[in-house]
Amino acid sequence: MRIAHVVSYFQPEFGYEEYYSAREQAAMGHEVHVITSDRIFPFKDASRMLADIGSPYKDRKRPLGAQEMEGFTVHRGKTRFEVLFDLISYEGVVEALREIRPDVVHAHGLWQWGTRKAASVKDELGFKLVIDEHAYSTTYDQTKTFRNWLLDKEYRLLRAPHARRSLKKADRLVAICQETVVFLRDFYGIKGCELIELGIDHRKFMRDEASRERVRKELGVGDGHLLITAGRVEREKRLEHFIEAVKLTGLKDIHLLVVGRGDQAYLERLKAISDERTIFMGFKDQRALSALYSASDLGLWGKASITIREAMGCSLPLLLYDVPNMKDLIKWDNGIFVEPSPVAVKEGIMRMLSDPKALRKMGDNGRKGVMEELSVAVEAAKLLDLYKACLKAAK
Repeated sequence: MRIAHVVSYFQPEFGYEEYYSAREQAAMGHEVHVITSDRIFPFKDASRMLADIGSPYKDRKRPLGAQEMEGFTVHRGKTRFEVLFDLISYEGVVEALREIRPDVVHAHGLWQWGTRKAASVKDELGFKLVIDEHAYSTTYDQTKTFRNWLLDKEYRLLRAPHARRSLKKADRLVAICQETVVFLRDFYGIKGCELIELGIDHRKFMRDEASRERVRKELGVGDGHLLITAGRVEREKRLEHFIEAVKLTGLKDIHLLVVGRGDQAYLERLKAISDERTIFMGFKDQRALSALYSASDLGLWGKASITIREAMGCSLPLLLYDVPNMKDLIKWDNGIFVEPSPVAVKEGIMRMLSDPKALRKMGDNGRKGVMEELSVAVEAAKLLDLYKACLKAAK
């Protein structure tokens, strides 16, 4: 099968679905292409993130043209303009599709420029069009602030019209979580979409005892308790509760790792309320992050993130806030929910750390869940089945 993934931003050094899907599908023997811009995603702290992982790139720009990568080909077109953070137009989508002549185009994101361009030549080139969507609400639907009200208006006026035009040409629509299914139904009126959850790199994210010993020695935690939270540092995650909870435990031999970058003002606030038991580590690449998960005893998260699944791959038990979009992440008996408050988090930590045998069992259960449902291999295989069903339906 000849497959083309069309995505606005492509940053394999940070992972993400479009990279994993292309890599895994190429490994399964298919001809795979990625058509994208000459930019990576506009992370607010992209330069720092790249420096943290030792990338040879200093900024978001990437070389134009075609490049071979891990069994598939990446085609990067010149950016024409980029506005409103991530509304981007770039060259070469139609030209690349005409050259590749794919059987299936997998377009990532309903409203993106590449999705719209692919939809415009679908009938001409005769491929099947699969579109996926990661959003599960407009920003305004989540938190009613003036800023989010403006973002919601921008989405409805600028992005949603592009999405609706592309949807008319889609053969299949993929949602990455149940909340996305609900959003697509309520906002766009779509009832028939496929739920295929995001997978993580189960080969990179797995528990490693040698890394555990090394990292704990480097951090000087010895046989003490090591907790971790990772991902973008955002106010919505209420990370201050984790820091306060560690203080409330009264334990001297407990430490919390905060891994990631994001809202700098919020990060400074977190540092101001922390003591020596909280360690801020900046952004880490996948190899380093896997080692940190392996070294830790318990993972804490306040908001859904792909990092939670990566931690599960490393057999790390979870303590999560009891919020709707994380309900399915501990269905394997691999963690607990708590209310988002320092006292509730403290009580949850103490309860879990008091039973090391049960804690390790939870971690093993999480790894099992990844291998059964949440690995990139499982996701890629499900997508291939969907592509084949599209092609079969056309015969």
